[in-house]
Amino acid sequence: MRWSQAARFLGVELGLGVVTTPALAKSPDGLIKQPQLVSTAQALNLSERLSRVGAYFYGAWSCPACVRQTWLLGKQAAARVPSVGCWMPEQRPREAAACRNAEVRAYPTWLLSEGQQREGVQSINKLSRWSGLD
Repeated sequence: MRWSQAARFLGVELGLGVVTTPALAKSPDGLIKQPQLVSTAQALNLSERLSRVGAYFYGAWSCPACVRQTWLLGKQAAARVPSVGCWMPEQRPREAAACRNAEVRAYPTWLLSEGQQREGVQSINKLSRWSGLD
């Protein structure tokens, strides 16, 4: 089974809504591929709010759902949100340790400073409510 078929199967079986374009997720430097679309005003406000309240986005370069999450935010907002790459423990041991300490079980994971956590791709509206913006 090819990667895209396996991802599609997993996404359907687990209800993850996985984007099945692994080429978008791969980045040679281990970082999550950033979107090219311009962020909306709502996404920019959200990214500022998430930064102010100490929220973090935990993900992996090999995670299509993480790519989808950054595309929902858009280029500018995604770049402003504090994020941690969990997938390369040998190349990025500090980030891998941060993921273990945060007890990240799934990608993407959102974590607020007081410990509130959300797993999976979140809409801009859901993140806004969760972070107290709305």
